[in-house]
Amino acid sequence: MTGLARDDATYAADDRRTPETLSIHGPIVSSGDLDAHIALFSAFGLVEVGRCERSTSETKAIWGIDGQGSAEVTLRTPDTDFGVRLVHFDSSGAEQIRDPARGSDGDALKVIDFYAPDLPAAIRAIEAKGFAFKPETADYETPEGRYQEAHLWGPDGVVCALISGDPHLFGDLATIRDRLVSEPQSISSPVRDAGGTLDFLERVLGLRVIHRYGLEDASFDAMVGATDTLRLRAWNVGVRKCEPYFGIIDYGLPPGVQASLHEMSRPPHRGLLGATILVQDVAAVARAAGTGIVRAVVPGLGLCALTTVWGPNGAWYQAVTRAAG
Repeated sequence: MTGLARDDATYAADDRRTPETLSIHGPIVSSGDLDAHIALFSAFGLVEVGRCERSTSETKAIWGIDGQGSAEVTLRTPDTDFGVRLVHFDSSGAEQIRDPARGSDGDALKVIDFYAPDLPAAIRAIEAKGFAFKPETADYETPEGRYQEAHLWGPDGVVCALISGDPHLFGDLATIRDRLVSEPQSISSPVRDAGGTLDFLERVLGLRVIHRYGLEDASFDAMVGATDTLRLRAWNVGVRKCEPYFGIIDYGLPPGVQASLHEMSRPPHRGLLGATILVQDVAAVARAAGTGIVRAVVPGLGLCALTTVWGPNGAWYQAVTRAAG
């Protein structure tokens, strides 16, 4: 979701590259059906750039689970370095992380956002590919301008959002702004402890808050499927505003209303599982997280050193350093 109520103090780090993180590549989806997700993300303009098969030992080294082989496919938005990685574990019948009937549950990634310059045209084109957006759409006014938002619940409970508004609002909030939809612009996660997640992202991955906003709007509540009024506060965390970032969202719900999906958000469970982050020194991330390093070929990225870190918001962050040469 894009920024709303602006706080200029959060913009100081917009163009400062941290020593640890070079860029956020995009989301990782645990897919029960690779073809279904390839079709979904192809409808959003991504193209396949590589795939591989992993043995049970390699899958365990990367994801920490026993007795599971896996297959990976990487898709990319053309003319960018951003995309989506799909991982299909052998237990394709594993549980789904998110329940569409409980859209406000926290502590797991939820939404992949795309910017759509012409929202009705984008919805028509994607639905013509066989996917359906929720009939409820959000239309809300902010200090920066007016935004419209539509959600699609795809295979395995992966939510893709189209966000639109006056073009000037997105001049520095997306890399691709002249196509049906942009690159995967952001990856959001409702959380019950925003402070703990923000601390983790800064301490372990070197990411900073680049924008913060708030929102109270009945049309947004209906689109999310919330039965209580949301008093949303959010922090966009990343490297640069115009590149993919993480949206850390506090819905402002009363205690006991928002269930935690943290334990559900683990492989091989199906859904929006994590994200790939390109870092300068994967060893620094591994030291901060207390995790090990694996050398493996990542489709679309080549031979890499990587470490996989489970965050307090339920997301699995895979920090990757490409091998020299």
